[in-house]
Amino acid sequence: MSKSSMWWIIALAWCVMIFCITASPAATSENTSWIVKNLTSAPPAIVNILDFIIRKMAHVSLFGLLALFLFLANQKRKRALAIAWVLTTLYGATDEFHQIFTPGRTPAITDVGIDSFGAIVVLFLFFQIRKSRFFKGNRP
Repeated sequence: MSKSSMWWIIALAWCVMIFCITASPAATSENTSWIVKNLTSAPPAIVNILDFIIRKMAHVSLFGLLALFLFLANQKRKRALAIAWVLTTLYGATDEFHQIFTPGRTPAITDVGIDSFGAIVVLFLFFQIRKSRFFKGNRP
């Protein structure tokens, strides 16, 4: 199996995982707020802020990693970076659309923007790390 095929399989599995998470009632804002509240015993205003930060960082992380997997699957192509970013952003949009039909979930166009931002941040960090002295001579 080629490296490209392996990365495509990982990217598709990651998409399935994201779909399962966002289709789960456990991933609703109400449930994550309850977890934050019980772990911290913080006042409601702080719980809301922490919940918001955790949920948005989850978007950045999940979709940032998806962009990285898609880049690695396409890295031999001329526009691999653009392909990875566009596919990640489109998947973020379809994920928000599917939340229309998921009880307890609220789709938001701003979340698509956060997903897209996460993709750019992770790809940027990947290229910065790859350029660093640590990886000189060890490029894939």
